[in-house]
Amino acid sequence: MNPQSRNRRVRRELDELLREGLLDVAQHAQLSARYPLEGWDWRSLGRWFLLFGAISVMAGLVILGRTLFDFTLEKLAVLLGVATVASFGGAQWLKRTRPGLVLTASSLELLGGLLLLGLTFTLGAIFSTGSGNWPALLLIDLLVLLALSYALNNPLLLILSAVVFFGWFGGFTGYASGWGAYWFGMSYPLRFLAAALAIIAVAVIHQQSERGPLARYRGFFKIWLSGGLFFAEMALWLLSLFGNFDLESHRWHLGGPAELALFNLLWAGLNVALVWLGARLAMRMLTGYGATFLIIQIYTLFFAHLAEDLGWLLSLLITGGGALALTFWLEQRRREITGSKNPSPMDDPDF
Repeated sequence: MNPQSRNRRVRRELDELLREGLLDVAQHAQLSARYPLEGWDWRSLGRWFLLFGAISVMAGLVILGRTLFDFTLEKLAVLLGVATVASFGGAQWLKRTRPGLVLTASSLELLGGLLLLGLTFTLGAIFSTGSGNWPALLLIDLLVLLALSYALNNPLLLILSAVVFFGWFGGFTGYASGWGAYWFGMSYPLRFLAAALAIIAVAVIHQQSERGPLARYRGFFKIWLSGGLFFAEMALWLLSLFGNFDLESHRWHLGGPAELALFNLLWAGLNVALVWLGARLAMRMLTGYGATFLIIQIYTLFFAHLAEDLGWLLSLLITGGGALALTFWLEQRRREITGSKNPSPMDDPDF
């Protein structure tokens, strides 16, 4: 087995033992230090494919059902209700009878969460009063999914909760502004930045509490932190391009040079800080966010202010060449790090 795969598997087992109370925090830290993690975690990509696959399966089943059967909303609500209970019930059955199938059980619970979303909107359509206030349905789902995430100790449901929050918050602020719709433009992007700061604060508190009362949910803070950083990055991206615009009262808005410069400096400062903190705290997620959005900012500024003057041909050559050079440099760095840290059986503390 690849040493990194082995170490990740051991780390997951140690986290599970900590959540079950079989290890204390000091023992967990001491044992985890013997199994360091290096390089990319390809399993995280697999989790996102799992999420995408679950959504695709649900969409396919809905389309198949509408093609083969003449459903009324009432029949669809009953079917979704039964499927939701079956998904969560099946997950609990697997946990009791097949404790090794942890990922399968978690996936069933995720499927149950997606079915719950469908059930809520189906019931909303049945009992609609004509207000069209769909964000209220997402708020109900958000509260239920958050409770289930912690009751079932399922990080996949917490990720789904973050996605639902993004939809609810954007829809709610849109309706509060009087549009009656959700815009990706986000009326007042500063609202999303303020929400992001609140989520990041929750992540920090959660991380500290995971050393004590929330030890059972060790690692959940990363999901809170990732969600907060994503919202902050997206808000600052728009702020750096247009300023703090408000589509409710203005069809479009472009901030002045001073406003745009301020938000660009704030965005760059955040990403430089993330790269520094990621290196200092050995948190690759922070480094990844910072480096990725620094590159995005450079490309955004280039196309917003230089590409038109240079011409599209030269601009594409510059940006494409820069991307290739960055790729070659990262690959070289990866080879250097891999070569300098080539594991030996004598380095294994259990050898």
